[in-house]
Amino acid sequence: MPASRPIRFHISKNLSPHMKNPPRNSTKSNGPIMVRKTTPSRPSRLPISNPELDAKTVLVPAVAWDAGAPRINAPAIYGASPGKEFLYAIPTVGERPLRFSAAGLPAGLTLDAVSGQITGRAVVAGEYQVLLQASNQQGRTDKVIKLVIAENALALTPPMGWNSWNCFRGDIDADKILRIAKGLVSSGLAARGYAYVNLDSGWQSNKRGGPFNSIIPHAGFPDMGGLCAKIHDLGLKIGIYSGPFVVPWGTEGCGSTSGLIDTNFPARIPYAGKYIGLTHHEAEDAAQWAAWGIDYFKYDWSFTDMDLAGRMSRALRQSPRDIVYCVTTRVALQDAREVARLCQQWRSNTDTSPTWDSVVKNGFGNEAWNPVIGSGHWFDLDMTAILPRDGMRLSENELIACFTCWAIRPSPLLIDCIPDELDAFTLSLLCNEEVIAVNQDPLGKPSITVNQDAAWPIQIKPLSTGGYAVAFFNLSDAPGKSPELDFAAYGLPGGVNIRDLWARCDLAGRREKFSVALESHGAKLFTATP
Repeated sequence: MPASRPIRFHISKNLSPHMKNPPRNSTKSNGPIMVRKTTPSRPSRLPISNPELDAKTVLVPAVAWDAGAPRINAPAIYGASPGKEFLYAIPTVGERPLRFSAAGLPAGLTLDAVSGQITGRAVVAGEYQVLLQASNQQGRTDKVIKLVIAENALALTPPMGWNSWNCFRGDIDADKILRIAKGLVSSGLAARGYAYVNLDSGWQSNKRGGPFNSIIPHAGFPDMGGLCAKIHDLGLKIGIYSGPFVVPWGTEGCGSTSGLIDTNFPARIPYAGKYIGLTHHEAEDAAQWAAWGIDYFKYDWSFTDMDLAGRMSRALRQSPRDIVYCVTTRVALQDAREVARLCQQWRSNTDTSPTWDSVVKNGFGNEAWNPVIGSGHWFDLDMTAILPRDGMRLSENELIACFTCWAIRPSPLLIDCIPDELDAFTLSLLCNEEVIAVNQDPLGKPSITVNQDAAWPIQIKPLSTGGYAVAFFNLSDAPGKSPELDFAAYGLPGGVNIRDLWARCDLAGRREKFSVALESHGAKLFTATP
């Protein structure tokens, strides 16, 4: 698949309302820790939200990430392997400079009080209650998280970050990737938890070599280890891509097999090099990626089988570094339990494009995977589709519906955008900490649709705080009123308190039943607590 031309940006009078610069082409525990309880930060001026009557979804503007009192946005649980290199930057908003502290870290880990980065190697497996604190001239905040040090304890909440494909297709180089990483920090996305900077296809050359006989990057990545170090210095992590095809999708470079065709595997793709080779390079490639400092790996091929997925899983787990593993794109439902055993996330869908049909196709109708979705095992709805492409773009309503769906399922949140060029709407969409908290909830339960109207699905997701996250969707082409949700039918008799997460405000009174008005292709997201 030939690489596309570089995507550049310009200001236009005919811009999408959500993107100001579209492309031209289309932690040994010391025992229980007592900590004061804090309440979620709320805007100083709450918007008027009447979701039952007003069809428009109210989206509160994102607050400045580098102003005001500190607030820690770390998920309540985080996992890593014993004895492997550990890197975690505490995602925190608030006026700079910040000072950090951590009580209860396991032996082998240390905190940099200035950067908020926890590094080292945890020595003893176990579960640790860690008290994180952040302070600045405006105040102090704290949060207790559970740090799980164990084998196969990665991605205990869905990974959050950025992926290169929808932005640049295969036309990527070190400068572009470093700019994105710096943009995640400067835009405040990193302070909200977006940590991964993932290279999709396009980094590979067609040669193998080096100390491991691994895939050599093309000339645009002259020092991949150096790039990883720079991204780690920012408190972020970096991902990479390959496939078992001799020539993977999106590149003319090497895949993780080579040589003549291995006829034990199907060869039904009518493109040169789209077959499995007799010579396997999984261990060689995984060793090099670990040596560079890679933190995430996407493995992509069609007719996605568990033999090849297992080979790479073993190679990654035997490497000296924690690497989150994603298998894509066509995992069969019959392989659900096996793929959940082998990796942290997987796909069984096509790439998301900036069309409503694509969002609906990838976002809905996948609840058959629910039995294996949970902490450390996520069904991936694919990256978001924020950027317009080839004359296609999502409306504001459709973007809210997309992000609401990805948040509540919950899917990994891998965004496609140029972080330092986002407009106010997109920042508000991506930086709503209450919506992100639904996605990152430590209970890790998937959502389920509780009504039979395909055009008006209502999804509920149990939360660790008690009660549910509730999403209403209007997939139809006309505005209207949703079906009614009876909370007593789902274990909440006597009424609930409703909070509108996109508007970040509480609704007056308690509700035993609830329905909302919605614009076409719209969505609203709430919490319902006893």
